[in-house]
Amino acid sequence: MARAEGILRLLLVDDSLTDADSITGILRSAGHAVRASRQDTVADIEKSLTSQTWDLIICRDTASVIPPRDVLNLLNRLGRDIPCIVLVSEQENIDILYEVGAQDIIKFSDTKRLQFAVERELQNLFSRRLARRNERALRESEKRSRLLLESSRDAVAYMHEGMHIYVNSAYLILFGYEDEEDIDGLPILDMIEAEEQAKFKSVFRQFSEQIDSKPQSLSVQCVRADGTGFKANIEFSHAEVEGEACTQVVVFDESIDISVSGELESLSEHDLLTGLYGRAQFRDELEKVTGKAGEGEGDAELLYIVIDDFQAIKEQVGLDASDVILKEIASLLRKVVAEGEMLARYSDRVFTVIIENDDDDYVLERAKAYKEVINRYKPIVNGAVIEVRCSIGISRITEKLSSVSAVLDNADRACMQAQNGEGSQIERYQPAGSAGDDLTDEASVWQSRLQDALQNDGFELFYQPIVSLHGQEQELYDVLLRLKDVGDTPIAADQFIQYASQSEWMDSIDEWVIINALKSLVQHHKEHPKTRFFIRLSKQTLAKAEFIDWLCGLLNSYDLDGIALVFEISETAAIENLENAKSMISKLKSVGCEFALEHFGSGLDFSQSLSELDVDYLKINGAFVENMTKDTENQAAVKAIIEMTKKAGKQSIAEFVSDANSLALLWRLGVDYAQGYYIHEPSEHLNYNFEDDDL
Repeated sequence: MARAEGILRLLLVDDSLTDADSITGILRSAGHAVRASRQDTVADIEKSLTSQTWDLIICRDTASVIPPRDVLNLLNRLGRDIPCIVLVSEQENIDILYEVGAQDIIKFSDTKRLQFAVERELQNLFSRRLARRNERALRESEKRSRLLLESSRDAVAYMHEGMHIYVNSAYLILFGYEDEEDIDGLPILDMIEAEEQAKFKSVFRQFSEQIDSKPQSLSVQCVRADGTGFKANIEFSHAEVEGEACTQVVVFDESIDISVSGELESLSEHDLLTGLYGRAQFRDELEKVTGKAGEGEGDAELLYIVIDDFQAIKEQVGLDASDVILKEIASLLRKVVAEGEMLARYSDRVFTVIIENDDDDYVLERAKAYKEVINRYKPIVNGAVIEVRCSIGISRITEKLSSVSAVLDNADRACMQAQNGEGSQIERYQPAGSAGDDLTDEASVWQSRLQDALQNDGFELFYQPIVSLHGQEQELYDVLLRLKDVGDTPIAADQFIQYASQSEWMDSIDEWVIINALKSLVQHHKEHPKTRFFIRLSKQTLAKAEFIDWLCGLLNSYDLDGIALVFEISETAAIENLENAKSMISKLKSVGCEFALEHFGSGLDFSQSLSELDVDYLKINGAFVENMTKDTENQAAVKAIIEMTKKAGKQSIAEFVSDANSLALLWRLGVDYAQGYYIHEPSEHLNYNFEDDDL
């Protein structure tokens, strides 16, 4: 066993010193060098968990002060990745403890099973620790590689089939773009003057098709984001990114000013408006802090500070004045920063603070200090006093929660909860309750927020194109539900739909989606009469007998034919509600609509869905598609589904297509349609060019 120092650090939660000694003896007889500590009060247990590193917790069901369920909830709240085994005095007590979340529940007298369970859980724990260490090493390696590119004064980009998949800061500056997202997926052909595109296209294609060719260069007139042009020498060379063959492009502009080097440094480290650390530098620092927490070298906490109603302020005072307000807020926050804290501007109206301290009370006081300095700020614009308020979310950074994205997501959720109250509040992210709870606080908050959105137009629709690879040429869009957020980015349905589906008004959300989708479709049909929408239905709507009559009335009122719509439901929901699904499909087809099964392949038996349900399209489970180029089992599953749909005379659609290799493989496997971020991100606009034939 790969255990550091060969020591088993054991925390015992037991009222009995004699029994605790007995447990220690049992583990030592199994060959473990045990360093044990016994605690029997809540305060001492929490202090031990936050101040020391442990490999295993063993607690007794007879502990009078803190029962096993509370120990597990405490572990969950503190984010500790420590296996916990519960020892029970009587066999009949085991059944009532199954749902507390322990790794095992063992009778106190069963010493052999205890030894076996301890060995198993330690092996699993050290495997998880090793995996986290390897992930951090990989991230560090990738970070070093990217830093080399970012520090380069040369404008460097990587292309796959003529599309940008990576650009460095010099490239962004040279072409006049602010963010990598603005250029991600953009064809390089768009950066070339129209008169020279044919010449560029010919050279680029010829180079791309010759895998062993030496680097080549080409002199062309390029065009910046603002439409201005410049003469550039572009050098091509073959490269590989994450195992994917691509083309490295280096663009040289002799007229570029030497001051660009200073601008690059500023862009990579600091936010240009406020002078605070920028998003990239903040994420680098958060990566270091989460890495330390993952190694058990100290927990930390993150403050996620959002300026409330900033869009309304911007509309009231104008863009220039709102920028001044942000600069002054940054200046005020800088005065509050304590030693060792890192303050950054994360996005338009979001500031972040990393505090390398795990004392909840201390961190709460620091959050209050930041909140107060913003709430006291009252700028005057055009003679009017502007009320500025903020909400703050707090997320722990712990051994168990040592992912940058997870820490940020949790802080954002906590901030959202603060805003859902009266605003200008501070909330700490709390993990969901233990199994068996009726409804977690998080679920209750979400359901309240969703009901409010339904009543007060808090939803909006996004659209993602579904493009043909081997199927009939069609103009298809997937209709995606979003929740309007006080932030810059609407909240995707996968973050809240589980809570909506548990409510009694999920069918009302379905109706809202259909009504607003049809309004959009009617307008779009004026120029694109062949466009069709894919719209999801919930299991509640499947069981609603009056739905078809309601839909027919709606179609008539908008003068639309049923063929304009394809309704879909997940495969598992359809199978679980088989009779309702069969009835609904039949009724929808009778009015001209088509039907699709979403997440196909999730069920245990693919053939059951095909034999029982008369559907037109099968949307392959995105979990198979997303990693199919690196996972042979997923690739085999996708291939089997495509072959099965062809035999059944159905049309297949691949979800979650995220890279060029996956798209090429799907084309070879014969999938009919595809959708995903690599093809086009979801957008509030119906602006995809289905006839586009660029590189």
